[in-house]
Amino acid sequence: MSEPGTVALTVEHAGSVRAIAFSPDGARFASGGEDTVLRVRPVGIGVPVDMSVDGFVTGVAFSPDGARIALADFEQVLLLDASGGPALWQGPLDPGHSVNSVRFTPDGRVIAATDTLIAVLDQATGAIGRRITVDPPLIADVDLSRDGARIALAVDERHGGDHRRAGSARVVDLATGAELGRLTPDDAVLAVAFAPDGSTVVCCAADDTTRMFEAQGGAQLWPAPDEIDDQVTAPSCVAFDPRGRWTVVGGSDGFARVLDAETGVEKCRAPKLTPGAPDPGFGAVTHVAFSPNGRLAASASIDAVVRLFDLDGKELYAVTTDEREVLTMTFSPDGHRLGVGCFDRALVIDNGTSDGG
Repeated sequence: MSEPGTVALTVEHAGSVRAIAFSPDGARFASGGEDTVLRVRPVGIGVPVDMSVDGFVTGVAFSPDGARIALADFEQVLLLDASGGPALWQGPLDPGHSVNSVRFTPDGRVIAATDTLIAVLDQATGAIGRRITVDPPLIADVDLSRDGARIALAVDERHGGDHRRAGSARVVDLATGAELGRLTPDDAVLAVAFAPDGSTVVCCAADDTTRMFEAQGGAQLWPAPDEIDDQVTAPSCVAFDPRGRWTVVGGSDGFARVLDAETGVEKCRAPKLTPGAPDPGFGAVTHVAFSPNGRLAASASIDAVVRLFDLDGKELYAVTTDEREVLTMTFSPDGHRLGVGCFDRALVIDNGTSDGG
């Protein structure tokens, strides 16, 4: 294992890379974007695979057994054999709307999202078993519950004919399409994340708030109505830790803050400022994530810096991506590596032994 912050793998692309994924065993890394090629690379020893697609790759996910890859390719969804070859099936999802994300449920169904639609597809045939439409649009973010039974939606209503400054966070049952809970801040909701047990959802909104609410019924847990949520400036990205204890949220002031999931109280922030030193003017945080064991968090900012830090805010590394803004980020399943997608390349960063096992 290399020193924390070592770039272990660089995958060159022509154009932006907006979709990345590790295989369930962490041995392969897939990346795709504007250049109409899905690249699958071994993280270590193995054979690289390139698969040509028709358009702009916006989402990629490995199946639970690692044998298949679901791909969002402009307006269509494809299922590919992870070892290469032609698509097993492919087809449009919502004509006129690009597919923004794909993922698998634990039982192997494919969940795909456009700006206005959530679709549940059969892995064997690609048949759409359920359509869940969102009106008014736009779906800004989605998160799937760990058991694959529910989906959380961040809805931004600033689009469409009336351009309302409004939005909501919603929880929908995938089996029935029924809405189970809804929270409505004073502006668009930008990001959502489920607690590990699926009972609560954290969201951040364009009204400068981060809120926790019950998935069933939508009751807000924090902040209290008389509290002013002034901890995070313009929050735009959020993640729940796998143990259900903490959330991490990124804001425009350049900090990623770890908050207590029960109370919303800040535990730490990264990066740390030197006492008495002037504010260096960090770039806005655009992506956050927790390691699989919940002991570490990562952030990426608009000034092309990726940081790994512990739950005391201690920075374990800060890696610059050569002035290339990070467009997507994810941990490997074992937490030993961090994958990022940027303009014209994807990177796999080694976390060393700092992930804590």
